[in-house]
Amino acid sequence: MTTIANLSVSLDGFYTGADPSSKNPLGDEGAVLHGWFGHDVADRAQLTADDILRPEFERTGALVMGRDSYEHGQALWGARPPFEMPLFVVTHRPRADDVREGSTFHFVESFEDAWALAQYAADDRAVGLHGGGVIRQGLRGGHLDELQLHLVPVLLGRGRRLFDDVVESPVGLEILRVAEGPGVTHVEYRVRPGG
Repeated sequence: MTTIANLSVSLDGFYTGADPSSKNPLGDEGAVLHGWFGHDVADRAQLTADDILRPEFERTGALVMGRDSYEHGQALWGARPPFEMPLFVVTHRPRADDVREGSTFHFVESFEDAWALAQYAADDRAVGLHGGGVIRQGLRGGHLDELQLHLVPVLLGRGRRLFDDVVESPVGLEILRVAEGPGVTHVEYRVRPGG
């Protein structure tokens, strides 16, 4: 089974600006990272209209995300999150499932448990990793097979950086595809542990 992820990042590697919160999910100056798909509400119809994001949605059977991604995404998703699949939220504060129209969020105490549950729930489809924290954990654990980065031509200088303290030994990234869009370059990689 394949584990995939995609994330918008600045050229200096930040996936949020400084001080992200539920009221400011992308942090100070971080909104520029999502400007390339230009939607104020992340609903499925808008996201799957995009030729870059649609294939990722179509091949994903379950998602793993961090608690911050869950909490920070509330304002963007509204009452109907765009996922329409099982979601496993990694958190040290478990709670009852959050059942929404088309999506159910299950709260799990460890990344490894969430990833295993997502593999089962995804059936024969890919497991997606949503958010910088779980992408880092997927890389650390050797679980991530494909990573698509949406490179936004900006240097943020501060915020949450994707690759800080991720690996102890080299990880190779083989380029599978490069596509240009307005204000963004999409690069899809195959992850090759061991360099």
